[in-house]
Amino acid sequence: MSEQTITATPVNAPDILRNQPLSRQVDITLETNILEPVSHNFTSATGGRSVFVLPAKGVLDAPNAAIVFQLRSLEADQAVAFNVSAGGLGCVRRITARCGGNIISQCENCGQYANIKSYFSSQNVREGVLDASHFSSNRFERRITPAKIAVGAPTTSYHQLYNVELDQASSFGENDNRNQANTHTFQRGKALGNTFTNTPEVVIKLSDLFEIFSENKLPLMAMAQTEIEIEWSPCGDANIAAGNIVENPIIEAVVRDAAINTAVAGGNARTCEVEMNTPTMILDYIHYDDVERQKIVNAVQSGGGMRLDFSEVLITRGVNPAGSNAVAGANDTYEVVNSNHILGMSQKEVKKIYIEKNYDLRSTKGQAELDADISFNTDGTVAADSGVKNHRNFVMRQFKSQQMPGEKYNFFVNNSRIYDKDVENPAIAHNYLSQCAGNFNVPTTYYDTAGYNPCACDALVSTNVANGAITTSINTGASRRYLSGSANYIGLSLDKYKEMGSVPGNGTRISSAPIEFNYSRVSVGRSGANGGAAASHTAEINLTFYICYRRSLIIRALGVDVSDA
Repeated sequence: MSEQTITATPVNAPDILRNQPLSRQVDITLETNILEPVSHNFTSATGGRSVFVLPAKGVLDAPNAAIVFQLRSLEADQAVAFNVSAGGLGCVRRITARCGGNIISQCENCGQYANIKSYFSSQNVREGVLDASHFSSNRFERRITPAKIAVGAPTTSYHQLYNVELDQASSFGENDNRNQANTHTFQRGKALGNTFTNTPEVVIKLSDLFEIFSENKLPLMAMAQTEIEIEWSPCGDANIAAGNIVENPIIEAVVRDAAINTAVAGGNARTCEVEMNTPTMILDYIHYDDVERQKIVNAVQSGGGMRLDFSEVLITRGVNPAGSNAVAGANDTYEVVNSNHILGMSQKEVKKIYIEKNYDLRSTKGQAELDADISFNTDGTVAADSGVKNHRNFVMRQFKSQQMPGEKYNFFVNNSRIYDKDVENPAIAHNYLSQCAGNFNVPTTYYDTAGYNPCACDALVSTNVANGAITTSINTGASRRYLSGSANYIGLSLDKYKEMGSVPGNGTRISSAPIEFNYSRVSVGRSGANGGAAASHTAEINLTFYICYRRSLIIRALGVDVSDA
C-alpha cells in the first residue's frame, strides 16, 4: 500500500483510547457481541479464510477481542492434538485488519510470532491461561530420579524436569499408563475429538496477533467499515503420508518413545486431517457519555485527523547455506558456514527484531537428515536414542527455533556494529533476547543445551534413566529429545524504554543504510560409523526475521491513512 501524504499535523488520540489507566472517573456501558463471519471456508489440506465485518458503534475494547473456533479430527477420536508449543495459535497463518479498504495492520506467520511473544509471559500465565485457551502444553514439573539414587550415572541429574503432557510421569517417576507398554499419549482434554461436542474450543485474543489491538482501543463509531480477515493454516492432507509431514499445526496424540522413534517404525499413522466449525468473534463495545464521545469526534474532524500509534510486524526470510563438508567418511567432519543478511528497513523506526532458526527440511540434504538426532558423546559415537531431534520435531512441528551447533551472530544498524564481539555465549544471547519484552521464560535447557552436552540435556527427562522396579519402556521420557534447545530464539531490542511502547521516537530510526545480520554455525558431517548422511547436520538453515517497527494510524472523517511518520 502506498504511503499517504499528511498535510496537517494529526492530534493525539484522547486518553480513553490509549489502553491506559485514567486519572478521572468516567461513566460507561458495556455491550458484548458474538459476531459470525460474513464469509468462511476451510479445507484441511489447503487451509481457509474467514472475514468478519465489525459493527461501527462505540469504542471497541480491542485488547480483549477474541476469536473462538474448534477443530475436530477426521480420523479416530482422540487420535490427534494441537502442537505442544503454540497450540491453537498455530492455526492462524495470516491476519489482516482493513478500514475503508485500506490495510491498517497485517501479520504473516502470526501463529509463530504470537508463540514467540508468549514465552515472555510468566510460567503461571502460560500454564493457567495460554494452555487453557490455546491448548498448548507448557507445564513442566520436577521429579527425583530413582536410578541416580540407586546406582548413580555421570550424565544424569538427581532432579529432572518433565513436561506433563509428553512424559506423564508422577513426582516419583511413575507413568500414568504404567500398566501399559509404550502408551504415552495426550490427555483427553488436550486431544481433538471426532465430533464438535467433545473437542476443545480454542480462544485467541486478537491482541496476541495484532500489536495495534494490544496498545489501543478502536473508535469504530468514527471509522469507516472495519474488517478482520483471518487466513487459516493448512492441516492434514490425505495425499501426504504421515511419514512425510514436516509442517502442520496438528500432531499425532501418541507421543513417541524409544520404540517408535522414527518415521518408519510404529506409530506415525495419522495424517492429521481435521474439520473446522464456523468460528465466531467475541467483541466488547464501550459506550462513553456524550462528553467523551465528542472528544473523539473533534479529534477525528480536526485538520490532521486523529493519530493512534502502534507497532507493525514485518516478516522476511534468509538462508544460511548448506555445509559442503563430507559425510559418511572415516571420520566426522566440521565446517563453519557464514551468511550475511540484508534486512533493509530504511527510514523506518524499528523497535525489536526476533529471529527463528530451523533446518530446511524440504531441501535435498534436509530430506536426508529429516529424522537426525544430534548427540555428541564423549567418545564421539552416537548412543541409541540419546540424541535430540533438532530437525523434524514430532510434537512441536515448525513452532520452534533450534539451537544450532557452534552458532554466533552480530547486527549492523546505521552502519554501526551492535556488539563489539560476535555473540556466541547462549547466556548473553538470552540476556539480549530478554531485553525485548522482559524475561524470556523457558526452562534453561529449552534455550541452552551447552552445545548439546548430554549432562545438560539430561536436565529434561531422558530415556537413559531407569526407574527401579518399574519397567523402563513405559517410563521413556520424551522431553529431552523434543524440547532441548527448541526455544533458542535470537532477539534485539532497539527501543529506548520498553515501557513506553509505540510512542514516537522510542524506537531507532534507520538511516539509508540497511540493517544487516551476520550469522555463522558449524555444519556437522557424520562418519559412516556414526550414521552418515542420515545422522548429519549439514542442511540449509532457514532464518525467519520478525521485525517490529512503529507506525501511525490517522483516522479522518472519510477514512484512514497509515504512515511511518
